[in-house]
Amino acid sequence: MSARNKSAFTLMELLVVISIIALLLSIMTPSLRKAREQGKRAVCMANLHAIGMALHVYAVGNDDELVASDSRVSWEAWGEVSQPAGCATPTTPGGFRQVNLGHLMATTDIIPLPSGKDHVFFCPSGKAPNGGRTRDEFEKQWGRNRGHAATSYMYNDSLDGIDDYVQAGDTAVLSHVDVVQYVLGDASAHSFNNRPLIYDTSFGPERLQEVSARYGVCFPNALLHKWLAKENVDMHEARQFLSDPTGWASNYQQRSGAITLANVPNVALASDVVGVWGGKAPNPPSG
Repeated sequence: MSARNKSAFTLMELLVVISIIALLLSIMTPSLRKAREQGKRAVCMANLHAIGMALHVYAVGNDDELVASDSRVSWEAWGEVSQPAGCATPTTPGGFRQVNLGHLMATTDIIPLPSGKDHVFFCPSGKAPNGGRTRDEFEKQWGRNRGHAATSYMYNDSLDGIDDYVQAGDTAVLSHVDVVQYVLGDASAHSFNNRPLIYDTSFGPERLQEVSARYGVCFPNALLHKWLAKENVDMHEARQFLSDPTGWASNYQQRSGAITLANVPNVALASDVVGVWGGKAPNPPSG
């Protein structure tokens, strides 16, 4: 037998090698996917810290007052201006312009408009409701009359009385499944473990996005950001809201007057949760 024939692989040997490679890939792929997602979460945390710092810069130039909440959709940065009772900063009704966190862009130039692949307003894991990239959809809508440009981050618009509005659960997305990341008034970024809890005994444990999808409504900022800051979901408040979302909204006590940054050091100001999409009509919990 020649030396060439001695060094050749047999069919059985090739199959064994291929099987080993396939096994290694099956073992490594989940770990690689997890490592990639952790990297994206780290970028997201850095984004939230940058947003917190930008809110501080804004407040310094505005008598310590927070950015106004002037759109009912809290993750919009360009949209239709609202003027609910109790809003700290009266705005011109109607018209489309920068709103909520959008006030940090364009006119103030604290945060520049997107010009490249990366931007602090967009989580690497975030998606638009249509499945596209959030930044791409943002650039199509920013500055357009009747355009609604959304970011990956939800502003705490409950602080000056916007959160009397029930947001449908079929118009938003969630960046991360197991973790909600947020920034406090002192500009520090934190992570909240979005673990399954029993909101409804007939369905068993569910995460925030799962229960919101089933009920068809997003949890309001007044509750969600409160839970993030406390690092604990208040199940009584959650069930009370889910039993009658519209009633909860009508009874919500709105604030009046300006909200200053000095008064909210331990309050969650923005988070990477913007609700869920794909829901059903509200259905009261059974337990």
